[in-house]
Amino acid sequence: MVATVTQKLLDGHASGLQFLGMQLQRADALHHPRRARTLLLDYEKATPDIANANLIAPNGQVIASAAVPAGKPLPDFRNTPAIWRGFHKVLQTHGMRVHHPLRDPRVGDHWVIRLSRTLFSLAGKPLFVVATPLRFKVIESFLRHLPLRTKTAVGLIRSDFYIEGRWPVPQGNLSKLLAHPVPAEGALRKALQRAPHARQGSYAGFVAVGQTYRFGAFTRLSHYPLTAFVSVPRTQWLIAWWRRQIQYPLVFLLIILGSGLAAYRRILLLDGRRELQRQDFEQTLTRQATHDVLTGLPNRDGLRMVFDRALARTQRQERLLAVGFLDLDTFKPVNDTYGHDAGDELLKEVARRLLNAVRGTDTVARLGGDEFVLLLEGLRGMDELDQVLTRLQAAIEQPFSIKGAMVNIQASMGLTIYPFDEGDADALLRHADQAMYAAKARSGPTREDWARLYRLDLGSLALGDETLRQDFLRALISGAVSLRYQPLVALTTGLVAGLEALTRWNREDQEVSPEHFLPSLGVLECQALGRFVLQTGLRQLAQWREMGLDLFLSINVTPEELDSPGFADSVFDILAAYPGIPPESLVLEVLEIGEILEQEVALEHLQRLRGAGVKIALDDMGSAYASLLRLKNLPIDEIKIDQGFIRELSNKPQDLIFVENLINLGLGMNVIIAVEGVETEAHIALLREMEVDYLQGYAIARPLEAEAVADFVCTFVLGAGDTDTPLLALYQHLEWVHGAEELAMYHAGYENTELAACPITTWLHAHASELPGVETLLAEHETVHALVQEILQVRQSGTREELRRLLGQLRVHSHQFHEWLGQAVKTMRNIAATKALPPQGTNQ
Repeated sequence: MVATVTQKLLDGHASGLQFLGMQLQRADALHHPRRARTLLLDYEKATPDIANANLIAPNGQVIASAAVPAGKPLPDFRNTPAIWRGFHKVLQTHGMRVHHPLRDPRVGDHWVIRLSRTLFSLAGKPLFVVATPLRFKVIESFLRHLPLRTKTAVGLIRSDFYIEGRWPVPQGNLSKLLAHPVPAEGALRKALQRAPHARQGSYAGFVAVGQTYRFGAFTRLSHYPLTAFVSVPRTQWLIAWWRRQIQYPLVFLLIILGSGLAAYRRILLLDGRRELQRQDFEQTLTRQATHDVLTGLPNRDGLRMVFDRALARTQRQERLLAVGFLDLDTFKPVNDTYGHDAGDELLKEVARRLLNAVRGTDTVARLGGDEFVLLLEGLRGMDELDQVLTRLQAAIEQPFSIKGAMVNIQASMGLTIYPFDEGDADALLRHADQAMYAAKARSGPTREDWARLYRLDLGSLALGDETLRQDFLRALISGAVSLRYQPLVALTTGLVAGLEALTRWNREDQEVSPEHFLPSLGVLECQALGRFVLQTGLRQLAQWREMGLDLFLSINVTPEELDSPGFADSVFDILAAYPGIPPESLVLEVLEIGEILEQEVALEHLQRLRGAGVKIALDDMGSAYASLLRLKNLPIDEIKIDQGFIRELSNKPQDLIFVENLINLGLGMNVIIAVEGVETEAHIALLREMEVDYLQGYAIARPLEAEAVADFVCTFVLGAGDTDTPLLALYQHLEWVHGAEELAMYHAGYENTELAACPITTWLHAHASELPGVETLLAEHETVHALVQEILQVRQSGTREELRRLLGQLRVHSHQFHEWLGQAVKTMRNIAATKALPPQGTNQ
């Protein structure tokens, strides 16, 4: 039991440290200490068992610490020889390292065990060390409350024979917790040294503590330098041996002779009861560790056990998972007025009502205080979520009976929806918590806004801000809201073919883009904004067309506008005021949010507008939770690939396959393909190779004021772009691999390319001096080419099973090569950026 509990605890922290290290590596933490400290603080908050979290560079300098206030000096291990010597061993350790337990007065004088994990580069060099001291109170409490017989000892011992355990006091029957090194002559230490590789074993002899002769057994933990042990004095062992070997068999024989079958059945019954008691005790221990004592709901540890399974079921079933963070607004006044006992009764009643309000497949957990977490699984759409929220609201609004008085309470809840919010369990909880605080910030305890949905801008702007809504309407009237126009370039001609109208709000002498205010607008404000953009944009387009500029205009449409009964008629009325603009020159960009595009009103609007010649574009393709069946049935003429897929390609070329799949999807739907986020010359060179129609992004132009559009359109010609990038070479390599796969499966035409002639080979050799681990990349790339050659041979004379096996290997190695290339390119660019920085102390 001690080994199992300790193993689970350390496995959890090993996974946590690995995840934290990956987050720090992605954030480039060594070069961004503030960002690193934020991640460490978030990890410390989410993991209450740890006392601190530190990020340490390989040279021994602490880069960030959750315990040291911002701006204060951080320790340097090189100044402490004892730590510096041990730190070298840490840098050579793969996996989690468990250090000596220490008693730390900063954490309530509890024992702590320092845990550390080293992250390594592709070349095998240590990048940095993540270290956290783990409070030992969980194991300490477990050892203290074990129902042991008198003088029984139990505990843990490290591979360097440092012991932590519960040991009997020689003078009495009480026990104490201790931690110290075991002397060389101890029987336990000798037994462990005799069998260094044994998983389990036993020992007998004089032990280190108390110098008494004891019998015992031990079990080693997997992956960690710890061994669980238990021992009893020789006298108790002899008594137990007498009872087991002599007394019990003798009594058993007498019972058999004297009472026969009835006595035998009685013994079996007693033995069964003892086994049931043991099982009940184990279940009680597990439940106490994973459930809240007051309400019986899962606690934080219990929630972690069910959260990952809920995420896996959501992915498998292709449904939605709503994560809710609920907090009682008026719990403290109840505690202050009626006492803590009444507060506890209130929390139990709230837990009961929450369980009755949710469905049988949902989970309700209590994190502590008046904070509850809800996992609402298997949702088919937002309407099912609305039904559950209605029941929850009704349950909380019912008065509570507290010491004879009827008390009304309010609650605030934040929600985030997976997979719209693509995060792990910790990130989803953090986002739901942020949305909950936005709900608390509402102006009054109204029924309509007690629950808020997470948005990226919750940290800077609360949803439903009435002041902001009124300011926005006044800004529309006063002219503080204006339009900018971002060009779309046709790849076939290299010239500007159209413009996207983008809203800007000049608020408090700052230009605010729509993502910072649009989520807070209501239906009326969104409809007013839509009419303003359409009228202003078409009036400007008419002026450009009079100047001889044949352009189209793209305008974004909000879900609130699509849900309005008169939307299509409003568009037709505004278009009729500009007879010189054909309907084909207007493109309406719609977002696939929730179920809006499946609603009858929205579909009718789109079909009427498209039937009149207005083009419909699906904006931010790839960012929403789209289904192929829905896309197939939508009346659209164009898709715009989300800029998030394009912007990071220079640092993450391995994501190129996702962009390629999105473009192939558009080609299969026979629609126009526009790509947003074109911000570098490398993007231009890559997209020239792909069959896309329009490019849009900062590499062409930032959003322009209306006065600057005509000159730009008349003078701009798209360049060739930067062809000396891994993007273009990798895309040509991918096309070659796809050709081999098509040949194997469909007898398609195929042009063989030798390894030396592959574009990615040329690029890798050209940049070999800058790329870390280039030998590994070249070897993996050579493996891909070798597999293709083998596929060509097997296609002629091999079996179908061999062909399938080789195609599977080709996909695995090709994916591995893409991932390694992406990591190497990112490292190369970071090194180049660091070298480009001016030396410290120089004037700019």
